[in-house]
Amino acid sequence: MKILVTGATGLIGQQLIRRLQKDGYYVKALVRPQREVSWIETVGVELCRGDIGDLVALKQAMQGCQQVFHLAAKVHGADVTRDSLWAVNVRGTDQVAQASLQTGVERLIYCSTVAIYGRTFSNRAITEDTLPRPDSPYGESKLRTEKILQTYAQRNGLPVVIVRPSTVFGPGASSWAGLFQAIANRQFRLMGSGQGHHHITDVTDMVEGLMQCSTIPAIEGRTYILAGPESISLAEFVTLIGKAVGVSDLPAALPEAPLQVYKQLNRLTYQLTGYLLPKADRIDLFLGDRSYNLSRARQELNYNPQISPEETIHRTADWFRHQGYLPLLG
Repeated sequence: MKILVTGATGLIGQQLIRRLQKDGYYVKALVRPQREVSWIETVGVELCRGDIGDLVALKQAMQGCQQVFHLAAKVHGADVTRDSLWAVNVRGTDQVAQASLQTGVERLIYCSTVAIYGRTFSNRAITEDTLPRPDSPYGESKLRTEKILQTYAQRNGLPVVIVRPSTVFGPGASSWAGLFQAIANRQFRLMGSGQGHHHITDVTDMVEGLMQCSTIPAIEGRTYILAGPESISLAEFVTLIGKAVGVSDLPAALPEAPLQVYKQLNRLTYQLTGYLLPKADRIDLFLGDRSYNLSRARQELNYNPQISPEETIHRTADWFRHQGYLPLLG
């Protein structure tokens, strides 16, 4: 079977490609023209240059492919605008859907996000049927994309499976290096009591869930949350990172009351203007209280995440050390 992967250079994409190859699939990777990816060709993956906004390039890359993993996305960042999010996440995915239909792809597996549920409320039993309440441009763009794909499925028979991953850690999670460095340097302070829950996933478990979405029959049209085996409190999360980087005495937490005011001000600002206040996403993360019910994925995909939050955090810290983000432990 031939499989195309978009977003092949990302954390999940790199690990997924290696797993697909290990399992004997012929793998093609769609990569932007300017991206340096010599490692892809050295591991035997067919490199296809192009952008997900280019329908012609997409159709060429999908030729002969039975399945497509669409992981490419624009995410949070200081230089990310609503327009750039919409261009990649919404219009780009619309092109992926059209190309899939026109080339006869048998299954499109789309990587959405749990950010569609929002981060400014408490819920420790979120399911696929929980009402989405995105409170960020990124979450809004992903929810809009899901609706577009569902419309294609209903009207045109697009064979799509939607996956909503929680936050992914593990080897390659470079976007979290700053947090680990801040804790290692004793520059990080927990916000509030830290009793709210956070639900992380190891990239190995995430890839296993995606592989199940590829192989389990007759799941087109279904949506699945993929997360780790358990959620943990934010205080425990930070403590585990401290342990992994060799720090036991973390600075005192910041008081929650003024942060809650800022959080509500940010929510109002976003509702009125569509823009987030500086650092608001981090405040929402550390004042949030969320975990996910994996019953559907467990029952329909036989999804059984194995890697605990503690092991995931240690695996991430070890990778940071080997990459030079953190000093080696003595």
